[in-house]
Amino acid sequence: MIKKLGKKIIKWMANTRILLYPRKMLRKIINYALASKNGVVVFYNDSERAKVFDLIKKINNETEMLLFDNEAYQLFMAVKKTEKINGDLAEVGSYRGGSAKLICEAKGDKTLHLFDTFEGLPELSQSDNPKQFQKGQYSSTFEYVKDYLKNFKHVYLYKGLFPATAEPIKNKTFSFVNLDVDLYEATKASIEFFYPRMSKGGIIISHDYISAPGVRKAFDDFFKDKPEPVIEMSGTQCLVVKV
Repeated sequence: MIKKLGKKIIKWMANTRILLYPRKMLRKIINYALASKNGVVVFYNDSERAKVFDLIKKINNETEMLLFDNEAYQLFMAVKKTEKINGDLAEVGSYRGGSAKLICEAKGDKTLHLFDTFEGLPELSQSDNPKQFQKGQYSSTFEYVKDYLKNFKHVYLYKGLFPATAEPIKNKTFSFVNLDVDLYEATKASIEFFYPRMSKGGIIISHDYISAPGVRKAFDDFFKDKPEPVIEMSGTQCLVVKV
């Protein structure tokens, strides 16, 4: 829906020659157009931020990354800002490796553990929306992702349904975890595994908290009696900082 809106706005801008307008006026016009659909434009004029968006653009040209640019930026910065926190990094739901590469570019020398079925989504539960997700959706291959990330050190891939594949990391602690598993049971199992293994100050980010009912339910149910708030972010992500 959002991507379709973006294409319509770009087409309208081209047809009306709006790009010839002064920058301040152009910004107001674009913001007004998006606001009518409850959308916003965020301008990142800082040179260091621009480098991150150049990286995001590069990854999007290389492979399919199921993140909007603002979500990808938030993911990158969360990894960077947890550099001082002790522990490894993990991602459950790596798909074609786009978000994993973004994490690799930000993680420094830390170890990253990547988990995926590499056969698409598993069975849905009653908490999931069958019109939104289907079994086998978002399938990739272990070999593709391994080859795509071959130039990065300290990256380990695990094939299968998490947490059945988590035995090698059961005694580790974590500074950052990214979840992109779409469904209730997978999200619930991931939170239950990682939460007690998170270092103080460590971050858990999840995609689809806003858009997928199963993901939201898993987070809200788990954290209702925990001290950490579930923080909604721009796009569809949520963030939890371990206290």
